[in-house]
Amino acid sequence: MDNPQHPNNAPSSLIQGPIGRTLTRMTLPTIAGIMAILFFNLVDTYFIGLMGAKELAAVSFTFPVSYVVLNIALGIGIGTTTSLSNRIGAGEHQQAKVMTRHAILLAVLVAIVLSQLGILSIDLVFTALGASEQALPLIRDYMVIWFMGIPLLFLPMVGNAAIRATGDTKTPSYIMMLAGLVNGILDPILIFGIGPIPAMGIQGAAIATIISWAMAAIAVVWCLHKLKAIDAKESLFKRQTLLSWKPILKVGVPAGATNFLPPIAAGVITRLVAEHGDAAVAGFGVGTRIEALALVVIMALSSTLTPFIGQNFGANQFHRIRKGLRISITFAVLWELIMTFLLVVSAPFIAKQFSDDPDVIRTTTLFLWCLPISYGCQGVVMLCCSAFNALQRPILGTIMNLIRLFALAIPAAFIGSSFFDLAGLYIGISIAQVVAALITLVFFINRFHQISLEQKAT
Repeated sequence: MDNPQHPNNAPSSLIQGPIGRTLTRMTLPTIAGIMAILFFNLVDTYFIGLMGAKELAAVSFTFPVSYVVLNIALGIGIGTTTSLSNRIGAGEHQQAKVMTRHAILLAVLVAIVLSQLGILSIDLVFTALGASEQALPLIRDYMVIWFMGIPLLFLPMVGNAAIRATGDTKTPSYIMMLAGLVNGILDPILIFGIGPIPAMGIQGAAIATIISWAMAAIAVVWCLHKLKAIDAKESLFKRQTLLSWKPILKVGVPAGATNFLPPIAAGVITRLVAEHGDAAVAGFGVGTRIEALALVVIMALSSTLTPFIGQNFGANQFHRIRKGLRISITFAVLWELIMTFLLVVSAPFIAKQFSDDPDVIRTTTLFLWCLPISYGCQGVVMLCCSAFNALQRPILGTIMNLIRLFALAIPAAFIGSSFFDLAGLYIGISIAQVVAALITLVFFINRFHQISLEQKAT
């Protein structure tokens, strides 16, 4: 994480060189890593779907809850990336190394607390989400194991965030690919059994996920030790630990809240979808997995923007931030228009790959016909929120997501569902995404100008 020959850590410095080329160099490996994870998640959904519509619906109910946990980890990771990249951009490499150790400790402690709370609240949470008495035993079988493994998830997510702050996006991507590969291989073996390994059904899917996280955790610890960012002989419990946690949490808590909002909204929307039957929930679950795959490039670009903007913010290079974001938003909109065309044309075929139930096929197809048109607008909001995080103004991103989800998307979904059934629900969400993108873009342009003036004045 340091390079004594160059204060800006030249091999991974993001404050110089062609902006488009730099973003491309960082984004491509990230795309590969995220695609690997999402692909094997789709494989996971596919094998669970082979067990039956009830199992698929049960796991679909778990998505909002798992997204909550994942986004808390992501919030800590964003706080870590932002804080470290700011220090690296300013040439403070030793402070960045110390902060990395403290970020890992914070992640593990939070994960342990979430693990226990999750196990104790399974019935309460999933009943509130609309899960039936028949679905609860299957949900419990899956989520008890899943919650137990949360510390193994947080460690690699935050560790990868620390590595990414240096400008190295390849190593985190390799680790993500390793985890996805392990999960994809173990899924059919543990779900259906092979040789002496018994069929474990839905519990086997959860165990495969935990093992894949464990492999990623081992890889991250090894990489951070190699970078001399962690030292087993050094005590983590020092007074400086709290000083390191402060800037991480300053960004991480609002960023976590920002990322916390979509799964909460997804939970509310899942409840609205549940009013249309289990087949609608199953179709919604498959559709959200496809949606994540369709947004993978924007997710990767959003992840890349945080260290890019963070380092340039630390170095007061605002012209690079402005140009980098303009390039990213233009690309995001064009890319998602292409994805929209592909998904709309292939929707029936995609739906049939996950279930042979005609009702599930119908609801999945409906999802893919109505929602992808708004993905480019969703990408605009994602990129602007990443920029706010890197500029140490994460609360602004939280406000934008609150407006997008709770002032626009949920009311639009409710109104659409009330008057035009499930199709109206999905169309309402799409319209809300377009309006949210326009509001966010105007707001960001105005605030960015103010932030640059404030920073230059100091």
